[in-house]
Amino acid sequence: MNERILALDIGDVRIGVAVSDAMRMIATPVEVIKRVGFGPDVKRVKQLCEQYDTTIVLSGLPYNMDGTLGFQSEKVKLFCQQLEKAGLTVYYQDERLTTVTAEHALLEDNMHRAERRQNVDKVAAAIILQQFLDSQAQNTMPTGHESEENTMTMENESNIIELIDDETGATVPFEHLATIEHEGEYYIALMVIEEEDQNDEEGEVVIMKIEADDQGNECYVCVEDEELQETVFEKFLQLMEEAEDEE
Repeated sequence: MNERILALDIGDVRIGVAVSDAMRMIATPVEVIKRVGFGPDVKRVKQLCEQYDTTIVLSGLPYNMDGTLGFQSEKVKLFCQQLEKAGLTVYYQDERLTTVTAEHALLEDNMHRAERRQNVDKVAAAIILQQFLDSQAQNTMPTGHESEENTMTMENESNIIELIDDETGATVPFEHLATIEHEGEYYIALMVIEEEDQNDEEGEVVIMKIEADDQGNECYVCVEDEELQETVFEKFLQLMEEAEDEE
């Protein structure tokens, strides 16, 4: 029987917690820790690890859409360093879009806004953990530190992003093509990944704006202004042309 895995979605105000079963097949939301300070927060995580008889922690790591690590990720790693000092083994999982996915899941359950705010962090932690469990189903979990930073990511290097269609609730895969700056704001260019048996043409390019949610995590919203969308798309084309010229 495997040691369980405790997963964390670490924010500035709250920490969402989830745990796996002993077979490492199912992730279950546990609770939301209200941040007080490194000492009390680490103590509560340690208590939960003791409760579930584990020393393994999987922390979500907030990558930017271009694959880089930003200021928020550094804060997450600082907290995880304190967990390691407390005797826990910490691994990292790419958490892009997990909060957005969690929000959609709670919306589908017709949960009120106040209830969503109370539950979204632990649901996000469960999504982080479930993604990892699914991706590692055929692999063996490392038992110790194999490098200075243990990073477990799913499809991290392939730039594949999955978004939820608001109308159908279906998961739609996109390829991240570029991050574009325009007048101090940032946007991403995504290409819809068509099914292989549909056609051989390239998918549609979609422009979305990068914003921050209530916790400061990256989220992505549609650009309603057609003129702005066209301007950003033109910048994207220029970037692609420059990249081709460099090659």
